[in-house]
Amino acid sequence: MVNVLRVKTGDLIDLAAKNGPKGKGLVHLASNGDIKLHIDWLPDHKPDYYPISLVVGMARPQTCRKILDQATSLGVDSFSFFDADKSEPSYRKSVLWSGEEWSRKIVEGVEQAFSSSVPECKLYPNLESALSKEKARDLGISNIALDNYEGEQALKSFTPCSTKRICLCIGPERGWSARERKILQDYEFPLFHLGPRVLRVETAVVGSLCMLASGYWPEAENSGV
Repeated sequence: MVNVLRVKTGDLIDLAAKNGPKGKGLVHLASNGDIKLHIDWLPDHKPDYYPISLVVGMARPQTCRKILDQATSLGVDSFSFFDADKSEPSYRKSVLWSGEEWSRKIVEGVEQAFSSSVPECKLYPNLESALSKEKARDLGISNIALDNYEGEQALKSFTPCSTKRICLCIGPERGWSARERKILQDYEFPLFHLGPRVLRVETAVVGSLCMLASGYWPEAENSGV
């Protein structure tokens, strides 16, 4: 706090307990170098992420790092990474997944958003197992899959409903296989696109989440008030 945030006595800092309350900390720097905080906690609150689950094909580690950080800050409540037909098998063996780095990237996204709600993250061996989890989780859900080549409708035509969950499914860097497109059809995932330009996976994640999350914003924010 001293070396990075450059706090001094009398400063207020924002803080939070993981999956718990948020609050303000009044800083006091003692002469011996200790830092003391007087914390005023805000009342407990419901998780402040959106009811949006992200199912995404396993991509390069550097791509997954960006997805974990940025999608968390945008407010997803869960991640499901799966080994896609066109994913490289070596991706899952990365240090990102073998240790706790993936968890730290999520926490960084939570901190960036001034939130305290930490989304869950799980790995699955294939698309079927990831979608089976989503189907069992909630029946009141809107399914969306992005597909550059076979998406028949623009994602902007989808109107989010603040009373329903959304499951957003995005393929790996090399796209969906024919088998996976059949699975998406069987699970009733309509195919959408983000326009004629080919995007990186992390860019598609951010662009689509921005559109979908807006359906859960308070009306005052939507109107610019």
